[in-house]
Amino acid sequence: MSRTKTNKLERKLTFRMVQVQILGLLLFFGACVFPLVVYPIYRELGDAKTLDITVSEPFAQSLRPADGGTIVVTPTAALQQLIATYPDIWFHARTAAGATVSIGAMPPIYRAIAETSWDFESFDARTVNSGKGGIGLRTEPSAAGMVRIMTGNGPVISAVNIIGWVLGALAAGIAVTVVIVSAVVIPIVVRREMRGLNAAAAQARLIHSHARGARLSLDDVPDEVAPLVLSVNDALTRLDQSYAARERFLADSAHELRTPIAIMQTRIEAEDPFPAQTRLLVDVARLSSLADQLLDLQRMDLTGTRFGPVDLNEVASEVVGDLAPLANAAGYELSLIAADAPVVVDGDTGSLVRALTNIVQNAVAYGGQHGEILVQVDRNGSMAISDEGPGIARHERDRVLEPFYRVTHTTRGTGLGLNLVDMIIRRHQGHLSLGDAASGGAMFVISLPLKSA
Repeated sequence: MSRTKTNKLERKLTFRMVQVQILGLLLFFGACVFPLVVYPIYRELGDAKTLDITVSEPFAQSLRPADGGTIVVTPTAALQQLIATYPDIWFHARTAAGATVSIGAMPPIYRAIAETSWDFESFDARTVNSGKGGIGLRTEPSAAGMVRIMTGNGPVISAVNIIGWVLGALAAGIAVTVVIVSAVVIPIVVRREMRGLNAAAAQARLIHSHARGARLSLDDVPDEVAPLVLSVNDALTRLDQSYAARERFLADSAHELRTPIAIMQTRIEAEDPFPAQTRLLVDVARLSSLADQLLDLQRMDLTGTRFGPVDLNEVASEVVGDLAPLANAAGYELSLIAADAPVVVDGDTGSLVRALTNIVQNAVAYGGQHGEILVQVDRNGSMAISDEGPGIARHERDRVLEPFYRVTHTTRGTGLGLNLVDMIIRRHQGHLSLGDAASGGAMFVISLPLKSA
């Protein structure tokens, strides 16, 4: 069944966690911050306004020491701009030694406080008479040393603005945190938690019919997914058992077929020569080869046949020697061109002999009853089998290796021979290809990796 869109659990978990995170923050602000923090502050302060104490900094930067331990004001551009914006603003500075300097009209009510300003670190105050304005006191560094600066009638900040700034800064910080967590932290956490599933998926991709017995690991698999993994392992066990039973059946069937095939071949050979005798012997030989190849495949699957050094020159020589009488009787000349040196591959001699035998028998059966069948061994690890028959059409070449496929319905055979040959060659990590012979007939090429020195 095809899937029209992706459905990645990792992506869905990340998206859901981001949603939960945002929802949790909204609930936190709605249920905690606003009713427990913002509203009490607003109810307490209302529309109160407090002096912006940052104005003491430009005044402190304008102070300079003078003769006799006094201090003077040399207005900076920032201080001049501030005075121009707030004409009624006033400042009073006092050093620890008692030197003072003022600009602007400080209300008399604050003079007594100014005399004792070094008794305070800082404060903000509002008078009952709003006409006198609020004052603020801060300790600032200056060129004349540390000074206490009192100021009034300057810019003010309302409580609502303060709350807004605090909430804005808090929201910005939270937004940045959410973005970082959502884009970096959550995907990393989800990916780490998905390692067990990804490992199980990687193991599952390695399981095939020739690498059975493997099971998915439960390491790092979440408990919620563990039952699924266990069920898959149980299903793999049942499949292995079924596959093994099928292999035993095929092996037993192929073994049982050898006896009646051998009896049939003996009886045909014992008969007096008759017109169809040669064709029957060719068919029986192919049946015998099919049974032997089935046994080869099951033997390699069930017992794990260990390969050894095999010389392709010897394989080809054995096959050509065995089939030459049959090919000659059918009207062919069976020839061999061996390599000028041993061509050693890693394989199973018996199964390679039977694979090559099957291809040569195919050439005998379908090569047109005339011409030369040539087996050529190359030093690159290949064996080419060509005939002078009608060949195989290009559109049929991809399918003739499929099981039970025959080029025409009138073709003799089961359609299994070439498929079994292909399976044997692939068991040897090789490749079977089809092409055109120089004579115009078919050419099969068995390519095998050479054995390392």
